[in-house]
Parts: sequence; C-alpha cells; structure tokens
Amino acid sequence: MDPNDRARGNAAGRAGGRSKGADEEGAETENAEPDHEETQDVEEETADSALAADMQHAEDQAQEAGPSTVTVQIKAKGKGKRKKDEESDYEPEDEMTVRGGLNRSSARKGGRMHDCDMCGKRFLVRGEMPDQLLCAACRRSKDKASAADAASVARRARTVQKKPAARHKMRKTEGGLLEFEAELPTLQNLCVRAIARHLDQVDSFGEVSGPSLDRLNRIISKLRVLDAQTMRLFMGADRTSVTLYDCTRIDAAGLRRISDECPMLERLDLQFCGRMDGASLLALAQGLPKLQHVRLDGAFLVRDTEWAAFFREAGGRLRSFSAAFAGFGPQAMRALVTHCVNIESLRLAECSDFDDDCLAMLAVPITEYEEAEQEAERKLRAETGKGKHAVGTVLSWQPLAQLRVLELQRPHKPMVCTTARRVVRALGAQLRVLDMSGFRDLDDGFMGDMGDHATSLQELALASCDSITGDAMAAFFARRNGFTRVDLGRCYMLTDNAVQELVRHSGATLRHLSLNSVDDSLTQNGLLALAGQMFEQCTSGKEPRLAEQTLGCVGLEVLDVSWVRSTTDNVLETVVSQCKRLASISVYGCGSVSAFAPVRPGLKYVGRECDTL
Repeated sequence: MDPNDRARGNAAGRAGGRSKGADEEGAETENAEPDHEETQDVEEETADSALAADMQHAEDQAQEAGPSTVTVQIKAKGKGKRKKDEESDYEPEDEMTVRGGLNRSSARKGGRMHDCDMCGKRFLVRGEMPDQLLCAACRRSKDKASAADAASVARRARTVQKKPAARHKMRKTEGGLLEFEAELPTLQNLCVRAIARHLDQVDSFGEVSGPSLDRLNRIISKLRVLDAQTMRLFMGADRTSVTLYDCTRIDAAGLRRISDECPMLERLDLQFCGRMDGASLLALAQGLPKLQHVRLDGAFLVRDTEWAAFFREAGGRLRSFSAAFAGFGPQAMRALVTHCVNIESLRLAECSDFDDDCLAMLAVPITEYEEAEQEAERKLRAETGKGKHAVGTVLSWQPLAQLRVLELQRPHKPMVCTTARRVVRALGAQLRVLDMSGFRDLDDGFMGDMGDHATSLQELALASCDSITGDAMAAFFARRNGFTRVDLGRCYMLTDNAVQELVRHSGATLRHLSLNSVDDSLTQNGLLALAGQMFEQCTSGKEPRLAEQTLGCVGLEVLDVSWVRSTTDNVLETVVSQCKRLASISVYGCGSVSAFAPVRPGLKYVGRECDTL
C-alpha cells in the first residue's frame, strides 16, 4: 500500500470514529433536549469543518514525509470534555511509543530517542550526537564526580606547599580576660577551678601545697569572689606571707583583721586595695611586728601624712616597699628616707603627689631648704628613740646604704634631669635595678653619669625617655655589660648601633628585651644584631656589609618588638634560629609578621594580626 494512502486511511478512520461518536451523542441529546436542535446543528457543522481541516493537514504531512511512517494523533474539536472511551474508538499508543525515532510529543520539534549509556533509561536527543549518551540525571552525577576529583587534586597540591603555623587556641575566662590554652588542663587544675566556683561551700583548704594555694588564690581573685568572709581561707596563725590579688570587695575592717589572724606575717601583698584607709594601714604596722615586705597597689584613700605615720611605725624593720596609684607625697618620702634606713627595694608607680622634691630626698641635700626639711624629720626620729641610737641623738643625713632596687615609674608630675643625675651620683654604685620609665626630661648627660657611677646595674628600664639620643645609649652600653633585662620602649631615637653595642657586651646574659615602638631609626640590621649579625653603618647609600658575626643573644627568653615595622618573617626566622631559648615574642602592630613566621615547641607569638580569637 502506498504510504500516502495509508496516512489518509488512518486519518479518515479516526475522523469517522469521532463523527460516529458525535452522531450518537447528538441523537441522545436530541431525545433528552428537543428545545436545542438548532444549537446542536451549528456545533455539528463546526466540528465537520474542523475535521476536514485536520484531514487536509494530515495529507500534506504524509506527502512531505515520503516513504517514512509517522503516527499523528488528530484531536477532534467537538463538544467540551469527554471520556476517552466515549470520545473515540481509537486506542492511543503508549506515551513513549516511537515509529521512525520520534515520539508523539516531539513529532514537530524533531529529535531521536536513545538509551542512556549508564543507567539504560530512554531519553530524547536533539541536535548533534554527543560522544557519550547520558540522560540528565547521569550527566549531573558525572559533573559532581568530576568537581570532587578536581577539589581532591587541589587539596593534594596545597599540602605540598608550606603550611601556616598552628594558631594558639584562646578562651575567654569568667572575668573577661583572654588566656592561651596550649594544652589540656591537668586534673589538679580542674579541681582547683571547681573549688573556686563553689568557694562559699568550703570551710578549709586543708593540706594544700604553696603553688596550688597560690593558683587557687589567682582564680578566686579573677572571679571576683574574694571578700571579707572568704579571705579567711588564706589566713592562719603560722602564715608568714599573704598575697591577695583582688581586694576590691574587702572593706577596711576586713583588712585590719589580717593582723589578728596572721600575727607572724613578714610579707604582705595587697592589690586593688582601694578601700584601705589610713587607720587600717597604721593598724597593720602596729599589729605585725615582723612585717618586712609590703606591697600596696591602689590605696588611693591613704593620705600623705598617713603614709608618713606608717613609715615612722615600721621603721628600720622594713626591707622592701611598693606602692602604685597612691597619694604618696613629700611627707611620706621624707619619713621613709629618715626612718626606713634598712630598705633594700623601693618601687613607686603612678603616684599622684610624687614630685621633683621627693626625688631630691634620695640624694645629698644641696640647698638650705632641703637640709631644713630633712633636719625636722631627723629630730622627730630622735624623739621617738627608734633605732640603734639613743633618744635625743640627731643624726646627719645618710643615704639609703642598703638600697639595691629603685623603681620610680611614670610620675604624674614633671621631673628635672639635674635631680635625677644627683640621685645617680649618690646611689648609682650600689643599685642593681633602676627603672625611671616616664622621665621624659632625661638627656645624654644622665647617660654619661650612668656610665660613670652605675657600675653594678643588671636591669635597666628607660621606657618613654625619648630625649636620650642613640649615640649616648651606644656609648653607655659599650662601657657596661652583664645586663639581664633592658626596656627601651618608646625611646624613639634608638639606633642600630645602640642595639649592636648592647648585644656585644650583654648578649650572653640578656634575658628580657623590649624595643616597643622604636620604629623611627631602628632597621632590620638592628634586629639582626640579636642573632649576632653585625652590619656596618653605611652613610653613602651603599648596601650594608656584614662586618662581624657573634653569638648574639643566646639566652634571650622574652622579646618585645611591637610596632617595629621592620620586623618581618625572615628577620624573625634568623633571630629564632639563633636564640634557642626564646619563649615569647610580642609583635603588636607588625603587619609583616604573618602565619608563616617561624615556630617551634615552647614559642608563642603575642599580638600577631593573623591570629584570631
């Protein structure tokens, strides 16, 4: 049979079936609704016209298709919705029935049906034939697998590169402080923390070692639970030393009770004791006959005259005294110099009333005013009869012959460089530790007197003394050696030559060095001097040449190079490789120090920008 005849026969059959169904339905409708005969005639004529148009379209397609066979479904445009069994006696093929490679839904769009190479499912392919026939689901799976393989290759490539240093884990404590958590806490530390959290339920610590008791004291103070009731846990009749790190919740009455509970006390350290008054301070001096070492930080309620009364009561038994953020003034200083002649360590920091006259009392009086003021205090001492001399014996001025540590940090009032030079001439030969941080008027003449008289210094702190030149410091360090701690932070005129002289003469003994914010004249050559590389100073624009190689600071443990922007990873790698004992490096504000800075067990960086909390 001719293909065109076959196509016309199929179309006619379908059309005849639909026409027959339409006639039967029209007959049923005529019997049921005789009033609508005219409307039904119009609908039948419309259906016949549409059917003729569809048949003509099918004949045209058959002529164009040639010998191939195409199955076409023609939908009669008859009356609205009908059931399939009533609409036509033609039974449609399955949705995926294909003749000649085309399915019914895509007969006019084109395409061919193929089996998927992976899952075997049939799918339609349009356009050019790909190398591998994959359905949409298999194609997505293959793309994901390819992406995973590429990511794995990239990860393996990154592992070959240098890995950044491991970051220290940090935690925020209950008091808002940040602590490095280098390792898991021990069982003992966990027990100490548990006791600190439930301190109100503890009656006594029992037999606790000294280090464990001090650690427990620190944790309790950080949690701000130390008060007049809980402080009794650290007291005892046999205690010779008491340290309370946070006394903000202990009132004056609680502080006075220390002398009742610890009558054998020799060392007393009270920090943040802002509620201490003059009466409680005098009660401690009277109730503790063996008290020798005193540290009081934050006792701002104690007046100058009350400090003087305390020194008159303590007298010659006082060996060390430290006060910070207190109203320590001329009367207190005069009483200390006159009565506490055996004092070995004196530390005064941030004292609001400490002025140049107080500083002059440490030196030989040179004016009539100074002599008259000290003469009155010496007469008062003679009247009390304390000391080895008889009552009424007025002694002449005597220096503090036993003084070894002198720390006068950051005074609130201006100091005169001439007065500081007088003190160095009087006490410099016997001092081991000198801290004059914040004395901005010190100049090169002061460093000259230091080189002449301070022959036994081991620790020196001149932070924020920005009037001293680098040449004066270099000359001083070239004359003195054996320093273990040096703080030159914010000495902006410090040069590479000064650091080189310090390393040459004190590199073997130096343990702590601070170069904080020395960024104006200090270069990488000065930092490399810590590793023993001494570069010559070139002023003609030439590249510096390595002139000498020494051992460097082999014993250095703590280094502060914060805000020294010449500090880089390469410089630190050279320093760390030579300074085997380095345990802490402060690098605040050093943007060139990255996560690739040299690391080793026991070494930590403080303030590195790449570290996150």
